[in-house]
Formats: sequence, C-alpha cells, structure tokens
Amino acid sequence: MEKYDPAEIEPKWQAWWKKKKLDRTPEPTGERPKKYVLDMYPYPSGAVLHVGHMEGYVATDVFSRYLRMKGFSVLHPMGWDAFGLPAENYAIKTGVPPDQSTHKNIDTFRQQLKMLGLSYDWDREIDTSDPDYYKWTQWLFILLFKMGLAYKKKAPANWCPSCETVLANEQVVDGKCERCGTPVVQKDLDQWFFKITAYADRLIEGLDRIDWPKSTRLMQKNWIGRKEGSLIKFGVVEVFTTRPETILGAAFVVLSPNHPLAGKVKTVTNPATEKEIPVFVDEYVLDEVGTGAIMGVPAYDQRDLVFAKKHNLPVVEAKFTDQVYGKKAVTYHLRDWLVSRQRYWGAPIPMIWCEKCQWQPVPEEELPVRLPTDVDFRPTGESPIGRSASFQRGVVCPNCHGPARREVDTMDTFVDSSWYFLRFVDPRNKKEFAAKNEIKKWLPVDTYVGGGHTVQHLLFARFFEKVLFDAGYLGKSVGDEPFSTLKVPGWILGPDSRKMSKRWNNVITPDDVVEQYGADTMRLYEMFMAPFEVDKPWNVNSVAGVHRFVNRIYNLSVQEPKPTDDALTIALNRLVQKVGADIESFKFNTAVAAMMEFVNLWEKSAKLSLADREVFIKILAPFVPHLAQELWSRLGRRDSVHQQAWPQAKAEAEVIETVRLAVCVNGKTRAVLEIGSHDKEALKEDKVIAMAQNQERVAKNLAGKKILKTVYVPGKIINFVTA
Repeated sequence: MEKYDPAEIEPKWQAWWKKKKLDRTPEPTGERPKKYVLDMYPYPSGAVLHVGHMEGYVATDVFSRYLRMKGFSVLHPMGWDAFGLPAENYAIKTGVPPDQSTHKNIDTFRQQLKMLGLSYDWDREIDTSDPDYYKWTQWLFILLFKMGLAYKKKAPANWCPSCETVLANEQVVDGKCERCGTPVVQKDLDQWFFKITAYADRLIEGLDRIDWPKSTRLMQKNWIGRKEGSLIKFGVVEVFTTRPETILGAAFVVLSPNHPLAGKVKTVTNPATEKEIPVFVDEYVLDEVGTGAIMGVPAYDQRDLVFAKKHNLPVVEAKFTDQVYGKKAVTYHLRDWLVSRQRYWGAPIPMIWCEKCQWQPVPEEELPVRLPTDVDFRPTGESPIGRSASFQRGVVCPNCHGPARREVDTMDTFVDSSWYFLRFVDPRNKKEFAAKNEIKKWLPVDTYVGGGHTVQHLLFARFFEKVLFDAGYLGKSVGDEPFSTLKVPGWILGPDSRKMSKRWNNVITPDDVVEQYGADTMRLYEMFMAPFEVDKPWNVNSVAGVHRFVNRIYNLSVQEPKPTDDALTIALNRLVQKVGADIESFKFNTAVAAMMEFVNLWEKSAKLSLADREVFIKILAPFVPHLAQELWSRLGRRDSVHQQAWPQAKAEAEVIETVRLAVCVNGKTRAVLEIGSHDKEALKEDKVIAMAQNQERVAKNLAGKKILKTVYVPGKIINFVTA
C-alpha cells in the first residue's frame, strides 16, 4: 500500500499552481459572472496564527474553489489590518519599532496561509500601514469633513489608563477596555468624531435587505437603539421616556453621572402632578440613552422599584393618563463615532489648524500625510507624534498660507478596516481609492466570512458604504450595503475546551498540524469537526483519524480502475448533489461525512471506473486541493483539477437504466439478463455470452449440445442455435 506523503506532494503542487498563476482573478464575463468572497482580514498582532484563526480561511477557500468549478469568476483576496495598539504596546515593551514587529508577523502569517494551499489572489494583497493605502484612508476622512460628517469637539471620552488612549463606546465592554481589560474612566478631551448618528435610521432599514445571521442583525439594531417616546421637562431637567402615560406615577428623577446638571439640582416639579420630586445621580442611567435623565416610575418599572426601595422613596400607584405632556421624540443609543487616538501606530488625521482659518483639510495633492519616524512612541497621555520635530516642519494653512500646525492624533484602526473591501477591487490604483468601473464590476461583496466586531467593524463599514453611496462613488447597481451575505464561524477551542490562549498553554498552530499530518488533513478536519457556526474543541485523536481517511482515499485511487457497480453509481450521483448543496450552505461537516460514507462503499465494492474516479476527485478538490491534484495527475491528466467543471448530478431515474436481455435457446426464452446501461464493458458481446451461458436454465438446455450459431442483438436478445 502506498502512503500519501504531504511533505513531498503539497509543496510540489503549490509551486506548480504559483507557476501557472492559477490563483489570479479572471475578469468576470457574461459566461463567467462575478463572485466576491471575502475574509475578515487578520490583525497581525501575535507572532503566529493558530488553528482557530484558520477555520474561516479554509471555509472561504473551499467555497471559492467550488464557485470557480461552477463557472464563476471569483475575487478572493487577502491583506493585513496592520495598524493598532498591540504592535505599539509591544514596541514600548521591547524597543522594536511597530513597523518592524508588525511586518515580521505579516511575513509569518502569509507563509502560514500559503502553507495551507489557500487560493488567495496575492497580487491584490494590501497592508493598511502602507502609505499607498492610508493615503486613501486620509482622503476618506477629508471627504467626511467636507460632507459635514467629521467634526472636532471637547467631550467626555472613554479613557483607558493602561493603553493611554480614548476608546469608542463600542470598544468598552462591561466598563472595561476590550483590549486590555482595564476599567475605563471619563476624561474631557478635544476629539474628532464621525457623525454616524446621521445614518441611524438607514443603518436599521438596511438590515432587512441583507442575508446575515438573525442574531447579528438584532445586535446591530439594539446597539443603534431607536426608541420612540416623549421629551418632558421636569423643571430644568428634560427627560426622555417611552412611557409618557405613566407620568402620574413619576416619584423621582435620576441623572447620569456626566449629565451637566448632575449634583446641581436637588428637586424638580412633576408637570402632571405639580408636586416636587427629588433628583438623584446614579450610574444606572447612561449618558448615551435618551437625554441622560429619566423619570423614575417605581410602580411600573422594576429597576425604578429597586432604586426606590434602596432610597426609601414612595411607590405611587396611579392610573395612566391620556393627557399629553412634552413633545414626541425619537432617541438612539448610538452615539457619534469617536475616531481620535492619542497613539503613534495609526494613520495620521489629515487636518491642519490655523488660528485664523481654524481646521482645514490637507490638500489632496499633499496626501499621504506620512507617519514620522523621529518619534518616541512611549505614551504620555498625548499623541507621541506631537514630540516629532519633523512633523510640523514647514506646515502652512492651505487657505491663507499663514503659519499652522498639523493634527497629531491618529485614527482608530477601525477606520482602516471600514473600507478595505473597496480597495481590494483596485489595489494598485494611485489616482483614486478604486476606479468606478472596478467597483461596479465586483461590488457588493457576495459572501463575507468572519466573527466578532458585530457593532464595530460591521456597523462602521456599513456607514462608510452609505456615505460613499451618497457622495456618488457607488452606483445604484452596487447599492449602499457592502456585504450581501455574512457567515460567522464558531470558535475553535483548545483541547481543554477553553479559548486558545498562551495563558492556558493550549494553543495549537497550523505549523504543528501540517508538520505531522499535512495541510490537507488540517483543512479537512477543520471542515469536518462540527457545524461551521458552533464552538468546538480541537481533538488530536480526531485529526489522526482524518489523516487515516486521507490515506484511504489515496490508496483506493491508485488501484486499477474497474467498472462501477450499480449501487456505487447511485451513491456517487447522490454525493455530487449532496456536497455541492452543502458547500453552498456552508454545511461543510456534513459534506465531508458524506464523502466518508462513499469511501466506505467504495472499499467494500472495490469497483470504481476511471470516469467515476475523475468525478470523485473533482468533488474532493475544494477540500483537499493537494491530494486531488496529485490523484488527477496520477490519472495522466496534465491540467489542473481546479480548472475543471463541477460534476453534473443526474436525476435518480437517469443514473441506472437497466438493459433487459432475453436469453434464448433455439428461439425459446430460458432466462432474462439485467445489466446496467452504464456498464459498457458488461454489454460487450463476449461478456454477455459468458454471462448468459452461466444462467442455470440456459446451461441445462445447452448441456451436451453443439452451438451452431449465436445471434446477439445488443440491448434486446441473445439466441443460441444448437444442433
């Protein structure tokens, strides 16, 4: 028995594919329509990717290879979300500049992805820390500024004392920095904001036009938090309520800690009862909800009841009122996107301050505003770029040409990732972020795969798409939603069922698996281990089992072909239907299970024709591309299996058509042969004669007689004429 040797076979075919340039994106045509399949690109903060990161990448590769075989022109690119805090924190700790550490990690990540045979179009690779990329990030900032959607104001900001930078509301989880877990405090700072609230209603409406998981759409809708109610004045305090009819039971008012009247007002008047009620300040009222002030109605609200009991306040039982107090209003949980960061490793904000002309955008011909290199990037609470001697040299106001200074804050890294899907369609364009004809050709993204960032990246990308649509850069055929379909993978956990982490010493890297079993085994195992969308622990024993399965396929495929029996023909036809449908619905585990069942049948029958073997190899190809290419080559084919058409499944009745042959002796029917019409070998005259003579009644009537003549009418009759 031969053994599949991935160490020899997989690099061989990777080099051959590269030489043949098979992963380049072909132009879409009427005969080969477009499909844009995109991964959430990785953030190269760690030294290596682990097997959990790879699940989505393997899935999109299986899907992309399948779509190519189905006749689509597939755009399947990869790049790097290269800016951000982790690289800068590492630089502070080690003294290694973030540019060096980030790109060392990128080199490692790229090698790991190529090692798995992932069919990315590497000619379209992008890096958000490349000036050729962030030039257009800065251009987009200026576009928003000119549209009145970017502004600067002093406001309380979420401040992480550990990272020493501000955070957007979406980056605060349970009052802590999502990156490092440090409790967040409030700090008054001058900050740049994007006016995402102007698009709140359209961001809600658009959720009904996209094929996303219901839970993801609901989380976005809740985060935007549109509420209809009334604004009612309790003296100098204006509250927002969705239950104005309960105002007769309002026994107190509570302000958020950052409300401008917090601590300044002790009592106010309930306009419905004209009675004075106390005013409190408490953290259970949030700045971003309504006006940051609520009326407490303990008789009708559980949280208000708990608060009332805590402070020994009366619970006023009152009937609902139809009388109108205040005015109707709509409020949102969503707040404008705070994009300023007081850190070094990010795209500089392309704005200039002039005492006479105030804030002015950098002229487009002067973009990009490059990150200076003469920077001590240790955090002090202010942007490290402010300590650069070169950054302010020769700066003048674009409007009056008088002395001026550059903004020294950098942009939140989510700004970089909010438009990268657009750059992939035209990544080498130096004149614009992407040509309109390329945008029209490829967008929107047909299938987007990745987890997390439900109310961060996904929300911000939808906002950017709508801004660019309104500005005329995206046509009606593209629309204002960037991602038509979203698929979210579950977590791959460590063997101990905990999240993979150095802390738990349970991290498994692709390098570990590929060295022992090969890339195809790892790919197949990740697709087989459980449904794509659920969390699942890594199982070392199961990986070994999948490796044995790969070797079983290899050994069966190098054996001599034999005519396929009827049962296996039916099973293969069903497999074509099953695997195709499962890939399209991202049910990869059941597709692999079906292939395993087929191999079991193949082993029992040991009969699979050359033509049917080719069909099975094509079905394998998206999952185990190296093995499939090797087996294709072993059949004498010199082209690529990945450029073949996906097999066509037949209707069940078409799969096996039985040929009924009457077997006669001297014109009298003595038996009937049933032979599958697909079995051309068995229908040959010499085979039919031998089979007919072996029939019991035929043999009995031929015993002791001499056959003078044999008449064979293919597909109908065979007659033995005897003396």
